Amino acid sequence: MAGGLQKVGFLKWAAELISGSLVGMEPVTIVILLVILFFLFHYFFASVTAHVVALLPLFLGVAANLIPTEMMQPLAILLVGSLGLMGIITPYATGPSPIWYGAGYISQATWWKLGAIFGFIYLSSLVLLGFVIL
Repeated sequence: MAGGLQKVGFLKWAAELISGSLVGMEPVTIVILLVILFFLFHYFFASVTAHVVALLPLFLGVAANLIPTEMMQPLAILLVGSLGLMGIITPYATGPSPIWYGAGYISQATWWKLGAIFGFIYLSSLVLLGFVIL
């Protein structure tokens, strides 16, 4: 997937759009916004692996040009930490999700509702942690 996104120019376009929007902001604000965007962009990916391969290098590359070097490690930890948390947000977010969904244990409406609720809680906690470690 990452190769296809690169081939059609999506990754370059996304990096320019994101970095252009963040230029001139405070470094802490940039880090928090990158974490939020990284988390929310998972809605567009059917697996965590595809998300990581396509977006992690892009987000770290954007950050490398906008924030001080000493903030790169905390940003990387926050981005990677979000990967385990975002598995709940959609019925296709991780490998086991379609199995649970397909088995009928959770209805589609309930999954999306709980995904939104817990996604908000997890993302809020991650942002709060970002403020603490930065």
